[in-house]
Amino acid sequence: ALYERLAEVERELSFKKDDILYVDDTLPQGSFGSWMAWQLDENAQKIQRGQIPSKYVMDQEFSRRLSMSEVKDDNNTAKTLSAAARRSFFRRKHKHKRSGSKDGKDLLALDTFSNDSIPLFEDSVSLAYQRVQKVDCTSLRPVLILGPLLDVVKEMLVNEVPGKFCRCPLEVMKASQQAIERGVKDCLFVDYKRRSGHFDVTTVASIKEITEKNRHCLLDVAPHAIERLHHMHIYPIVIFIHYKSAKHIKEQRDPIYLKDKVTQRHSKEQFETAQKIEQEYGRYFTGVVQGGALSSICAQILAVVNQEQNKVLWIPASPL
Repeated sequence: ALYERLAEVERELSFKKDDILYVDDTLPQGSFGSWMAWQLDENAQKIQRGQIPSKYVMDQEFSRRLSMSEVKDDNNTAKTLSAAARRSFFRRKHKHKRSGSKDGKDLLALDTFSNDSIPLFEDSVSLAYQRVQKVDCTSLRPVLILGPLLDVVKEMLVNEVPGKFCRCPLEVMKASQQAIERGVKDCLFVDYKRRSGHFDVTTVASIKEITEKNRHCLLDVAPHAIERLHHMHIYPIVIFIHYKSAKHIKEQRDPIYLKDKVTQRHSKEQFETAQKIEQEYGRYFTGVVQGGALSSICAQILAVVNQEQNKVLWIPASPL
């Protein structure tokens, strides 16, 4: 489920965002617009059964709410721009900004949900539900950490918990672009970085070598490689480090792993990059940890890894 819902009558099912629902009847008693589904626990065991809105009904509702919210915001922005035009001809308007005007009374959509609870979506992607599939994963899963200061975080994990984590070595290859891309297509390489005169390549063999040593492989790949990993039947634990602001990043210090001060420019760049990653790849995040002291971040990551390794694994499947 991509949204949270509280049942209004006894026959309906309450659930939270990211709960796993098993739909066993898409036309209960010939009634269009609702499904019957089981709520599953972390071990894929059935907990309770009830009625939930169908994908079509909720997608239409979310689309309507977004459209009405955008119209409202555009109207409010136009009024603001009219006054601001005297001060700055080139003032840009900001869309999707919440407003407290009385027009909100007309937004039936906001009676139950805020704009923040409406999932972001792309064309042909459901706003309400994501189809997932259960997979068996007997070996230790690789770990992909995303977000600011990830290099020092990985360094600390390897040094402080060496028996549990190991960084994935990059293989230096002097080959043509075509040869490297062919290796990716043939599921030999996961990702690569172009360097001066060579490529740094993350290979499937390197990942498997580390997992066979009973350690979690700390990946050094771009987030777009996650789907590629799934295609290769490699299911990383994806952890995002969330910082509240660029200033929050800039304030971080560590006497061993972060001796140099993070510059304002670097902290801003890292924060903006992290925001883009969160928006584009948030659906793949296994866990989100709060930024702060490195020791706290690593403790949170360790807890997420231990928890996720023992969970039943669900991965995104084909769209509904």
